[in-house]
Amino acid sequence: MSFTPLFPGMLLDAAARFAQDNETTRDFAGTDPVREMGWTCTLVPEEAGGVGGTLSDLASIVVGLATHGVHLPVIETCAVAPLLLQAANADTSARWLEAVCEGSAKIAPLTSLSASLDEVALTAKQLDIGYALTGEVKGVDVSLAATHHLVPALLQGSGETALFLVDHEHMPAPSATYRTMEGRRSADFRLDGLTVPAVACIARGAALDSAIEQADNAALLLTAADTVAALATLIEQTVKHLQERRQFGVALASFQVLRHRTADMYVRYLCAKGLLMHAFQEHERGAADLRRTLRLMKVALAETARLCAEGAIQMHGGMGVSEEVLATRMAQRLLASEFRYGDRMAHASRLLYSPTEAAAADAAARGMSHVARSSS
Repeated sequence: MSFTPLFPGMLLDAAARFAQDNETTRDFAGTDPVREMGWTCTLVPEEAGGVGGTLSDLASIVVGLATHGVHLPVIETCAVAPLLLQAANADTSARWLEAVCEGSAKIAPLTSLSASLDEVALTAKQLDIGYALTGEVKGVDVSLAATHHLVPALLQGSGETALFLVDHEHMPAPSATYRTMEGRRSADFRLDGLTVPAVACIARGAALDSAIEQADNAALLLTAADTVAALATLIEQTVKHLQERRQFGVALASFQVLRHRTADMYVRYLCAKGLLMHAFQEHERGAADLRRTLRLMKVALAETARLCAEGAIQMHGGMGVSEEVLATRMAQRLLASEFRYGDRMAHASRLLYSPTEAAAADAAARGMSHVARSSS
């Protein structure tokens, strides 16, 4: 079985080395490896002090980390945040993007890991002194400390989407904190009329809607890259386990039914890899039906990830439920990936129904697909 690198290069090598050195680290609290490695500058334009890289460059980092099961909010801090910031006017965008690259500002999106970015959970009421933000955002990644949050909200009255840049010290404490299925530190935030000044609103209208779509596309693509990389490692670890473990005096790899199941996993991996590379090509050429392609990819990868994760756990036997085993952690990562930026049911509903019908179907799907978590 061959597992050629998805996005080869120096970025992949650097990320893989870092991940290998920190393979058993579950919590990076008190450190900031994403910014220390300079990854936040990847998608920032050169004129704003960034690298001016592409989404494929960032995918190299995501793949390098996923290969060794390391969780860092690269997608949120290095893709979603910079792309949303670019919706602001030129001066504001340049100033904050430069601060991000310098490390003087650590900006994270206040968005749910389990919902598409265009599913805005907060509302904003305009006041004489600014705005009042109300609502609850569940499942926000809080793996790394942030100095500011990008907060999308729907303006009351017009229904227009607006983006607010809020100082972390001004934010309320989380209403709940916990670890997700794959071990990421997450939290729920409830805002009850949080007042912010008018200057906190840095973008709104069509420019913001376009930026949200671009950020959501990037999040789906990078999550898919994470999924395919995790699939490769899962299969490699499963093959290794079957070759090393013995039963009835012979290696498990000699049992035909296990060989067939592993081959099926590998074929599914190759199909997933093909879908991913096609989606990146469509993104690079700016295909008109990119959103449809990404939704179809999400639905297909979610099914593949679940089947392969469950198969690997079963073939590992009792070892398959121990988090000390890399394959188990990969299986958890794959099962959780289905729920990142909208689960397969939510994306399938948007493919099948009109926007109004899809909204109702999304609500029903979210009620059925709660991500397992444990209180911290």
